[in-house]
Amino acid sequence: MPLKNDIKKGLEILTPFLTTHDFELDGFLSGKDLEEDFAIVSFKNERKQFIIDYRFSIGQALYKFDNSIISHPFYINQLGFENKKWHKDFLSDQRLEGFKQILHDFEFVVDDFFRGECNKLKEFAELEKTVTSELDRNILIERTIRFDKIAIEKARQKFRIKAFKICLDTYSLVENVNLLLDLDKKIIEYCKRNL
Repeated sequence: MPLKNDIKKGLEILTPFLTTHDFELDGFLSGKDLEEDFAIVSFKNERKQFIIDYRFSIGQALYKFDNSIISHPFYINQLGFENKKWHKDFLSDQRLEGFKQILHDFEFVVDDFFRGECNKLKEFAELEKTVTSELDRNILIERTIRFDKIAIEKARQKFRIKAFKICLDTYSLVENVNLLLDLDKKIIEYCKRNL
């Protein structure tokens, strides 16, 4: 199986560094997810954990201390090494290159994560949560706006074929009422009068 061979070769790249810092293989989970092979591998040193999610290449690399968890790119960027990190392309087609890049990038987190008390990790993990929550909110807003625009267009189509009840029902699905134009408001009033 290519995944097992790839992950084995990749771990051979990372394991010497991790064991030097007293990290031991803590877990290895593999299987299929939506018809795609995956492996999740974790290394642990007491309260610290390094986790890799591998699909056809590295999907995620995470650093964990107690309940604080942070992604590789966010951690490196917040430490000020955004322009120096090698690993920038998660889920790339360069299967083993990602492991070499992560190994290189360990030098940026060695003082805080591998040797230190993870003070920056804890601080940045909270920041990442806030940023991610804000991003998720923005994605949700964008998604509802997109769905609302589709609903408005469908409602207008139903109005054209005189399906007034369906037209009103479709308009009622619109969450962002500020997207409704004067035309839509007139259509709604017309439908209400003619039901």
